[in-house]
Amino acid sequence: MVIVLGHYEGIDYDFNEIANEDSGLHYVDGNGIFMGTFYSDLSIDEIQELLIHIPAILLFDITDKTKNAINLPSRYFKGLFPEYENTLGVLEKKIKKGGISKPKIEEYDNINDILDKLIRYEYDRACLTEKEIQILEKNS
Repeated sequence: MVIVLGHYEGIDYDFNEIANEDSGLHYVDGNGIFMGTFYSDLSIDEIQELLIHIPAILLFDITDKTKNAINLPSRYFKGLFPEYENTLGVLEKKIKKGGISKPKIEEYDNINDILDKLIRYEYDRACLTEKEIQILEKNS
């Protein structure tokens, strides 16, 4: 399920590109809110990556309630999720104390490991770092 807040031109086109051909996109488009359902072979993360240009979007996998993607400007986010302010404060304190570290970026310097990474990401070069691209190009 998808919810988009605000007006976005061409949204039905974007989602019909992501939705399975057989079922397509089913939606209602009100004044400033778009709600739709669709089936897709893509994961929530992949869909979010493709639709990152939409400024206010909520994606939910109705087959797995633990999977969702929320990309909202702070004014929407704070209005819909009031606990956000408390959570943000706790996270900021943990970051200042060094309790939360940045996620490690997967990077390899061995051509075989880089090729394995490409296979895992279905040959999408977007998963590669600049260093890995240079190594790959040097060895091709």
